[in-house]
Amino acid sequence: MAEKNIVIVGAGFGGVFAAKTLSKKLKSHKEYNIILIDKHSYFTYMTELHEVASQRVAPKHVQEDLEHLFYQNKNVKLLTAEVNGINKNDKIIKTTHGDINYEKLILAIGGQSNDFGTPGVKEHGFEMWSMEESLKIRNHVENIIGQGAAELDPVKRAQLLTIAVVGSGFTGAELMGEFIEQRRVLAQNYKLDESEIKLVLLEASPSILNMLKDRHLADKAFKYMTSNGVDIRLNSRVTGVNEDGVIFADESTLPTKSLIWTAGVKAKSFISDWGFKYGRGGRIEADDYMRAKLDNDESATDIYVAGDTLSYVDEKTGPVPQTVEGAESAARTASHNLLADLGFGQAKTFSELVKYHGFAVSIGSHYTVASLMGLNFSGFFASLAKHGINLFFYSQIRSMYSIFHYMMDEFFRTENGRNPFQGTISRLGNVLWSTPLRLFLGIFWTLAAVGGLGDLNMLFWQHGLASFIEIVTGAGILLGLFTWPLAVVSIILTITAWATNGFDMTHWFILLSSIAIMNGSGRGFGLDFYVVPLLQKLLGGLWYGKAKSIYDDLDK
Repeated sequence: MAEKNIVIVGAGFGGVFAAKTLSKKLKSHKEYNIILIDKHSYFTYMTELHEVASQRVAPKHVQEDLEHLFYQNKNVKLLTAEVNGINKNDKIIKTTHGDINYEKLILAIGGQSNDFGTPGVKEHGFEMWSMEESLKIRNHVENIIGQGAAELDPVKRAQLLTIAVVGSGFTGAELMGEFIEQRRVLAQNYKLDESEIKLVLLEASPSILNMLKDRHLADKAFKYMTSNGVDIRLNSRVTGVNEDGVIFADESTLPTKSLIWTAGVKAKSFISDWGFKYGRGGRIEADDYMRAKLDNDESATDIYVAGDTLSYVDEKTGPVPQTVEGAESAARTASHNLLADLGFGQAKTFSELVKYHGFAVSIGSHYTVASLMGLNFSGFFASLAKHGINLFFYSQIRSMYSIFHYMMDEFFRTENGRNPFQGTISRLGNVLWSTPLRLFLGIFWTLAAVGGLGDLNMLFWQHGLASFIEIVTGAGILLGLFTWPLAVVSIILTITAWATNGFDMTHWFILLSSIAIMNGSGRGFGLDFYVVPLLQKLLGGLWYGKAKSIYDDLDK
């Protein structure tokens, strides 16, 4: 049977979700190839780019290699290439790799920043709708604050130490929240008074976060930012940017070398001549089934749209938002109806398949406003809810690897207290302090096994199997090898001895010591420093394959 290609252009939220969905549904139908094309070899978690720009997390945190995501999906082929156009009559996608035939096509190409033609933004400002742009901001902010700290002229110093963000939507508000926290770190590193670093949020309308229906939540976000020293300027329409700063509609200015534009998103400009019907922001309009509308206003029979490429207004929920759930819902509808075209199920409209649970806007790592499942709340629990939304997406695309690393990067590898728990659960604390306790516990179990504790041996139910377990536990903990699982064994041994021989204060000490060394103590003068990373590399390679910078699975 001849192979048929289902091509997905774009490995963003919509493209990845669609590829995972189609891969699962077509797993037993070997005649279909799912080809995922993107100019990058990785998926970028776009809604977390502000964390990269502000140095809260490393760039790799928001990048998920496509090989890791799809290594177990054998019917998905990856192609790192740029798409140059479509021949709809011959059903061909034109790429830098060459022409690719398609049976069905999903366009989920994503978007780019929209500066609405404001003069000087591209030349003198920064935009944030890609990893490359976030890295530019990350490097610039660090360098410019360093220059400002060394500048003696007060006027130039103030200009260098002013960071302005244009746009108070989700992206602008979240970025400003991150700058609130980064400012503390920068001030300490460069020996500045924190108040010297000016943070200015510019909004053309009379209020912030205008997409929020509950204005009470927007007011809370406003209060949090202003109480943390953010200068929020409403009704401030930016008409230009130059090398000296920002120019407003009333011809007033704001001196700064750091203008970051987050005021709009539009479709990628290169799709403008592909022969579709285009809506607001140059997006491709779609019908109720997510089929692309052609320039004659008819719906294509074999081309679907999802993600930021999409322009669609649902009669119940309104315009599809540029959010993760918006991309998921569009991709779910496109995938479902594509499968229906192939004879797998019945077609359904967007309204029948849409799933919106709500949203959460993080104003830094410590404060969030959220509206989820009909509940509005803010603060610590809202911050946990924001992480829950991100983890839910990873569960949707079935990536335990991503879930694990997300938890590590957002909770256990954070620096400078930048997580909802103020950094108290970060494992970047100095594990050397618990190393002496680990050594003591290892010696304790070793001596218990060989009978070197005298009367205390009666507390630990000595017989052959128990002695063997104790000496393995003791030796492993002493060497710092597999410390975490052996600490669990230590806890089990202690509880068993407690239940067998009755309570003794020794049990409490061993129990709590076992919990304490689970903080990564095996990496402090221990073998876990070498063994754990090696196992992660070996086991990760067996399950997820090897990441590459360029993919070309089509020739396999």
